[in-house]
Amino acid sequence: MTSNATHYRGSQITFATMHGKELLAHDVFLNILGATVSAPQGLDTDQFGTFAGDIPRTLTPKDACRVKARLGMQIAGTPLGLASEGSFRSGFGPIVEHREILMFIDDDLGLELVEGTLTTSPLGPGRTVHTAAHARAYAKTLGFPHQGIILQTTTGTVTTTHKTPFDLDQIETTVEALLAAGSAVAVLPDYRAHRAPFRADTLRDLSTHMAGRLATPCPRCDTPGFGRISVEHGLPCADCGFSTRVIAADIHGCGRCDHQTRIPRPETRANPRWCDWCNP
Repeated sequence: MTSNATHYRGSQITFATMHGKELLAHDVFLNILGATVSAPQGLDTDQFGTFAGDIPRTLTPKDACRVKARLGMQIAGTPLGLASEGSFRSGFGPIVEHREILMFIDDDLGLELVEGTLTTSPLGPGRTVHTAAHARAYAKTLGFPHQGIILQTTTGTVTTTHKTPFDLDQIETTVEALLAAGSAVAVLPDYRAHRAPFRADTLRDLSTHMAGRLATPCPRCDTPGFGRISVEHGLPCADCGFSTRVIAADIHGCGRCDHQTRIPRPETRANPRWCDWCNP
């Protein structure tokens, strides 16, 4: 149900994306805020880097969000913008870390708000393949065709990515040709939002959190966007009582004034396994 009175009711918000992310935010922003989310025409976000690495990423996630959001706002001619940035890092065997942030910018109020999450990707990392049958099998393991895949080839120092949504037979045919040409071939998950259902779900969740935050005014200055800005570590150990690194409270704050509120977490004691004294 659409909110009857929010600061952003009737507003147009530009989501800087070329992969359909505006569709993931549209309903919750409309229902919670009464605002419309759309994507600008002709925006190339790949210029800021790609997951496959064919275009290097040179900006931090926050800087990339900021640049993308402002470019989308400029193209659309709106003072309100959204952008997201996902990053994936492997290094723990088959575990891939997924970090996602969503940024909202309001140039009229001077706001820049960020919602983020850190989770584990349900997909394994990329894998080098030596036969077409191996490529087909790993694509199916990743969830293809529901989950997109990318074929990446390396010849000498030149890396090329093939992002066409192949069917399984086309994957085999393409890999056979690439291997015959002497290229090393890897099968990678396609992490773009329109080709990765789990990432789309993450962005829907972040959009819901952001919309709810924008519907929350600051208790002091009434500026929209009051919400979590940091956390406080130091929950005491259940055995020895010493402070641990476990989060004890969330810190909510305003994006415009300096008002903050400390909200304790429900847990009052930390498991001793997280205590540097009891479990060094």
